[in-house]
Amino acid sequence: MVQEFQVQNFYSIRERQTISFVPNNDDNMRGQYVHQVAEGVELLKIGIVYGSNASGKTTLLNALSFFRSVMLGKPESKNDGMGYYPFLLDNHSRDEHSHMQMTFWIKGEKYVISLEFDSKRIYEESLIVYTSARPTTLYKRVYQSESDHTEVTFGNKAGIEKATGRAIEGNTINNCTVMAAFGQTNAHASRLNDVFDFFYAGMQRLVSPKDPLSYDVKSELRNDTDGKKKRFLLQLLKASDFNIVGMRHGTSEHDDIMFRHTGEDGEYELHERLESAGTHRFLGMSIVLYYVLHENNFIPVDEIETSIHYELLAYFIKLFLANSEGSSQLLMTTHDINLLNEDFIRRDVVWFTDKSKEGATQIKRLSSLGLHKTMNPYNAYKQGKLVDLPFLGSIYLETE
Repeated sequence: MVQEFQVQNFYSIRERQTISFVPNNDDNMRGQYVHQVAEGVELLKIGIVYGSNASGKTTLLNALSFFRSVMLGKPESKNDGMGYYPFLLDNHSRDEHSHMQMTFWIKGEKYVISLEFDSKRIYEESLIVYTSARPTTLYKRVYQSESDHTEVTFGNKAGIEKATGRAIEGNTINNCTVMAAFGQTNAHASRLNDVFDFFYAGMQRLVSPKDPLSYDVKSELRNDTDGKKKRFLLQLLKASDFNIVGMRHGTSEHDDIMFRHTGEDGEYELHERLESAGTHRFLGMSIVLYYVLHENNFIPVDEIETSIHYELLAYFIKLFLANSEGSSQLLMTTHDINLLNEDFIRRDVVWFTDKSKEGATQIKRLSSLGLHKTMNPYNAYKQGKLVDLPFLGSIYLETE
């Protein structure tokens, strides 16, 4: 599970910003919201990020997606850029290094992986593990400017043989992470395998509002040999009042879904093209829900309310909280502030993105803003007591 993620000098984020899944001492629905990763260590299963347009909500999720991609993907050439922009709204940030750091837990042990880079190369990278109260370095890489190459040093507990270490170092070109180079190497099982698997299988790709999730649904149904996923999807569709009582998926040649509805004189089958955007979106989000309930996944979802009625959004979150027994986590952005009016939403899972006067994204946690426990977060937000609301100009426009 992810405990914390830090990012600095990445698109609209200038100063170091942190999002944390460490809960406070609030007892509200604690049993549903937290998962114990080690003795005495609990982490939140969910995070909800609010903010006005262009305030940096999606940038935060893109930073997480970027971090995962550089941990897994080896560039084709050492001349390839890192594929991002630093903060550009001042005269110095574009020439400064960017930083990212993630703290996460695997098998009851805490790991911290850090990265320092710019648009051309990685300058420093390190991975440490806490097998006790003291940290142990598994590897550290440093860029040597004089020779224009990277040096990698492995710690004794990394479980990397000397020959394997030399192979990994040889594959760690200046724009490639050690973790991605390790993924290209035939190495013995070690803690590095666990970390690579965490990024590969434990962290999933960003779900954006533009994603055609119907393709994911069809792909999953094609491989649903025991019908378990189909039964799960149909159960949610029935419970969500879409008037759908059955569904049938075609063959690989005719990859269509037919939905069975109840009509005046019986049941009628409709082609997927005749279903609403909301039906398709909720069906796709149901696949996301299936995986966070049946696998241990971290899944970021941008604008989770896309094409979904508020009651369905609240129902989706409640389903996850009530049925999740593993270490899965959801980090979602949304514009639907109705959630701030709900008693079942803990204050320590809510975050706000805001822009400074210099145009830099700032991330603030609701539970740290000093709001009195009797004050309704929805009303406080509407009154501008939590973050600055967008200033909107006159509704009358110049016509000439």
